[in-house]
Amino acid sequence: MSSPTNLLIIGAGPNQVPAIRLAKQRGYRVVVTDIDPKAEGFALADETGLASTRDADATVAFARQSHAKHPLTGVMTMASESAVTVAKVAAALGLPGLNPAAAWRATHKVERQRCWRAAGIAAPRFDEARDLAGALKVAEQLGWPVVVKPVDSAGSRGVRKVNSPAEMGAAVAEIAEHSKRPEFLIEEFLTGSEHSIEGIVIDGQVTWCGFSDRNYDNKEIYPPYFLEDGDSMPTTLAAGRLAEVQALSTRAVKALGITWGPVKGDILVAQDGPRMIEMAARLSGDYFCYETIPLHNGINLLEAVMNQSVDLPVEPAMVQPKFHQGVALRYVWPKPGKVKAITGVEAVRKLPGVHFFKWEPRWRDIGVGTVINPARSMGERVGCVMTFAPTRAEAIRIAETACRMIKIETE
Repeated sequence: MSSPTNLLIIGAGPNQVPAIRLAKQRGYRVVVTDIDPKAEGFALADETGLASTRDADATVAFARQSHAKHPLTGVMTMASESAVTVAKVAAALGLPGLNPAAAWRATHKVERQRCWRAAGIAAPRFDEARDLAGALKVAEQLGWPVVVKPVDSAGSRGVRKVNSPAEMGAAVAEIAEHSKRPEFLIEEFLTGSEHSIEGIVIDGQVTWCGFSDRNYDNKEIYPPYFLEDGDSMPTTLAAGRLAEVQALSTRAVKALGITWGPVKGDILVAQDGPRMIEMAARLSGDYFCYETIPLHNGINLLEAVMNQSVDLPVEPAMVQPKFHQGVALRYVWPKPGKVKAITGVEAVRKLPGVHFFKWEPRWRDIGVGTVINPARSMGERVGCVMTFAPTRAEAIRIAETACRMIKIETE
């Protein structure tokens, strides 16, 4: 009789629930860790442990205890900046996984940029700073405006555009809200089209499974923060430019030493060519890997990465497109204030071509009286709609129509 599959999933919040549910559907025994004892994924799991997704030592200690009782088959996460934790658990228990050093390079934004610079990967000019004086010095060298980022956060948390020395103090102070590390990243501010790319590395070979155009029509509606307003597929980049971006992304992955597992990158295409902005060794959040890409071309990266994590084969057909259709994701950004009325939601859900409309997790109980503050990161969006159609243009039209139909009146 074969041993049961015991899968440890790092993180038990809303973004990890799709992985937890898939593992349960497969009949796996599911173990999860999270620092929040009320994390919704705990109710779905067979075993739970209290540990921060970024506390590798605490997670490894819990994993060892769990492993001693029920040997773990694999470990993974999704939509959580915890690649180092996942890698260290895998290394400690001899499970399939990424080298922890490569996971660190893919997580720490300064180290990642240094690797790319050494390998000649096109990316924004940058340097690190540790205090206000150092930040001002770097910014003067790069030229204003600049972008300031924590070295180890995701979802645009703590990322700010800084236009002048007068704005830098607030940006540096906010870094401490999102990162315990003393250093932070300062990059030159670039303009151009922005894109997401996601794939999987198997035996050192990168297969790209999804590529989208990120929508920044409302990028600076709440300055100085950058707010993505969803994305669209397929891309409008010319075939030659897309091939160039994919090649650059592959070189970026290899420069970081990533030879196994999921990879998710962000690229800016400037007038003089593409620049790598991010490359993480994890599955994406915001529906991309398990809703957007499958809806666009039939590839389910969550399925493929779960197979890889428990040492099951990833058959070539799993990561090859089965079809192509237009997909658009758009977010709802109401005017800040106290909610007076909400209308249009059920009508939107009945629209042909609407895949879903959802309130984002923190707004599930939204109603009259709810207070909506100005957003400081993508994680504070209120709702989202995903649509599909034979063409990209039609999917976008349906999504934008849906967003206009949803009325959230505030005072």
